[in-house]
Amino acid sequence: MTGSEIQELFNRLARLSEATQHKAGGGTAWDYTFPNGETHRYILRNIKSPEELEDNVFNLFIWIWNAKDYLKNRAESKGHDPKYVERVVKDDPLLLICADLANWLKHAKLKKSRSGKFPKLGSVKFTAHQSTIRSIIVRAFEVEIDFANPDGVEFHIPILDKADNQIGDAFEYAEEAIRRLETLRGEIE
Repeated sequence: MTGSEIQELFNRLARLSEATQHKAGGGTAWDYTFPNGETHRYILRNIKSPEELEDNVFNLFIWIWNAKDYLKNRAESKGHDPKYVERVVKDDPLLLICADLANWLKHAKLKKSRSGKFPKLGSVKFTAHQSTIRSIIVRAFEVEIDFANPDGVEFHIPILDKADNQIGDAFEYAEEAIRRLETLRGEIE
């Protein structure tokens, strides 16, 4: 494993991370039926759909976990013990959560959990300040929101443990995991 291959890996992580930060998109819509039987439609314009944002985050976590194997190969090519990378990951609770998430995403379930928490990702949530909204149109049984500044919207994807308690936010965990992997890369180099 060469230094340029490792650099390309971290360039990929940066691109994937950046993709999670861009929030403009084709929009989304959904229907909700209230207990009284009324169905209302909600339309969001000029913003990423929750599915697209989830795709971005899922890819990022899988590549964060792939980075461990790249770093093991790089350590070996530099004459270091590749098991050192495994020890660092094993001793880092945040990286263990990221490993579990990547394996959960890859296999659709976890048979065992490195972190012991059996984490999974919750539903996309967002907070939009008034300044991010161009217009809100309310019609009978329909609400349409057009975003003028979608990058000002805050997205969150909770990380939940096996009891559905929130243990973190996917965006924060991913960014911190990349920082920790960069530190590990520096130690190997």
